Amino acid sequence: MPDFEKIMANNEAPEVTANFFVLYKDEEAWINGWISMEASLEEFISMLQEEIEYSWELENVDMEDYLIFHIDLEDKNNLKEINDDNYYHWVKLLDEIFIVVLHKDIKYRIIENIPPVFEWFMGTL
Repeated sequence: MPDFEKIMANNEAPEVTANFFVLYKDEEAWINGWISMEASLEEFISMLQEEIEYSWELENVDMEDYLIFHIDLEDKNNLKEINDDNYYHWVKLLDEIFIVVLHKDIKYRIIENIPPVFEWFMGTL
């Protein structure tokens, strides 16, 4: 008889983690570290919200005020928005993942124009 527990353990996807950076609209408050890439984009956004609320001691952060990006290592200057589950799952397949979460008031999409993000990214390489 097959060992179903062993089979299921072998089928579980390994945990995927990403280096992340969240920047508030004043560009002076930020959070950075490592975060688990959850099963879906919705779950990942929920985890980001919890991290922001905990770190900045806020309640009910509206994640609609933030955009989620990843840094494409082949084109290090541009942020590419993660706005659907398909793209999110594609990002999870990358060898190195750098997530940047920006408040919508920050209009720049090139990391060199956002000093805190640029310094963080260059320090992680």
